[in-house]
Amino acid sequence: MTTFASKRVYDVWIQLIQDEELYQAMLDGSHGQLEGRNLDAEALAILDQLRAEPGTQWNIENLRYRSADECAATLVSFMPRMIALLTRGDRDWLQDLCFEYLAYYHWRALGHMRLAECERFAGYVRSRIMKRRVAPPHLDDTITFELAVVRLIRSTMSIAADAWPVRRLWTEADLATLRPRRSPVQIVLELAVDLRPWIESGDPTRGVVGQGPIDLLIDIPSLDESHRIKTISEGAREVLERCDGVRTVEQLANELEDEVGLPAPEVRRLVGTWLNDRILTA
Repeated sequence: MTTFASKRVYDVWIQLIQDEELYQAMLDGSHGQLEGRNLDAEALAILDQLRAEPGTQWNIENLRYRSADECAATLVSFMPRMIALLTRGDRDWLQDLCFEYLAYYHWRALGHMRLAECERFAGYVRSRIMKRRVAPPHLDDTITFELAVVRLIRSTMSIAADAWPVRRLWTEADLATLRPRRSPVQIVLELAVDLRPWIESGDPTRGVVGQGPIDLLIDIPSLDESHRIKTISEGAREVLERCDGVRTVEQLANELEDEVGLPAPEVRRLVGTWLNDRILTA
């Protein structure tokens, strides 16, 4: 039996996994006639040897199955509502979806980069699956919500330790002169429908979606805590967006009362609550 450098065998093995046409040609014994692959004599000899090995086909099919299974587990963990809508709870259907998804990306699974895998899969759903089949009701809003949470979690890796809000007790005297700003990991998400029943249950088969639109404030207060979700009004959103670390609370309260008619005491109360909840920091 001819021996080859291990690095070259590995490279051909990876090429074989990623290239399904080459894989099928190898099984058929026609890989020598396949065009456009730039296979030299050594690569063809390695493919001949792999074809002769009785375990090659099983190993590749098993690797692909396990990759799809791992991908499915990631998606169920981070984007359960999207998956439930796409598959109606059918695990075999989910396995097929993940298999086709990874095949589309030439079996370049992202492995431990699970949040990035979720982002890529969501893009695949929108750009391919939703173009060729009728989407279940509210699928796009569901993806928007779950993708926002995934991206918030992913963003925590870039936050400096001293940038996270800390718990403090503020007196009324303190509050007036503080210059509040938004905590570093948060987003206000606009949804066309009220997904809260599905968000709370984690399951689109439980609860009825309400009419929208609604604004959801989603934040992560620290690395030790999960994301939090609350509905905010148009007025509350206006307050939040003006908390830029430049204006004092007193200036904010007076400005919002003069410009949009929000009562100054209500603005002070809301800012104080958000500081205690670490939605704002100062």
